[in-house]
Amino acid sequence: MAALDLTNGYTTTEARQQVRSLLNEPTAGYWTNAEIDLWIQEATMDISVKTLCVEKKNTIALVTNTLEYTTLESGSVSIGTVIKVHAIIYNDDSTVHKGLVKIHPRAIAHLPDIAASGVPSYYYHFAEKIGFFPIPSSSENADSPIVYYSARDETITNLPYYYQLAAIYYAVSMARKKQDMIAEANQFYAIYMNSLAFSRADLYERGVDSKDMFKIPDGTRIVGR
Repeated sequence: MAALDLTNGYTTTEARQQVRSLLNEPTAGYWTNAEIDLWIQEATMDISVKTLCVEKKNTIALVTNTLEYTTLESGSVSIGTVIKVHAIIYNDDSTVHKGLVKIHPRAIAHLPDIAASGVPSYYYHFAEKIGFFPIPSSSENADSPIVYYSARDETITNLPYYYQLAAIYYAVSMARKKQDMIAEANQFYAIYMNSLAFSRADLYERGVDSKDMFKIPDGTRIVGR
């Protein structure tokens, strides 16, 4: 089998070749190309959800008197693909830029000194929707807050290169399971899970999720306690 030139990571075809190399089956025989591609796709979905490694940026076009949104602006991307929102920066396409504070939907209309409509100060991500409060007025119509998020993905090329090899381990595990070679299947699956756990701990650090996380913890100690 010819060597691969992985200048930009794996394509689906290249990943399949690597799986076949580990299985010692260069061309389709016991395992079809379609099922190997499906296992690679399954792994990519699982990796993107478990590690939050597919990081993206997009905008939401605000609409007058509209609280919640289901679609990101560029490419009409469904918010259903958003796994985690890391931050939203309000942008009025001129001079106003500010980070919005994440809240729970139950906080709507209970926030202090905030008008019911106007420039948003808060956001929430719930049930495949992103909501803003205060609710945009006509003055904010068509403004475009910038959303920084991690997405669900099924294409291995879109994974960071340091996660792509894990998808190959998963596919090999599934192939060996089909072959009823359970011990080897479990070995490759353990390698897969361990690589995800290590990489997430090493590469991903949770960001600010709520207003109190902006603050430095008070380490003051009171004598006698």
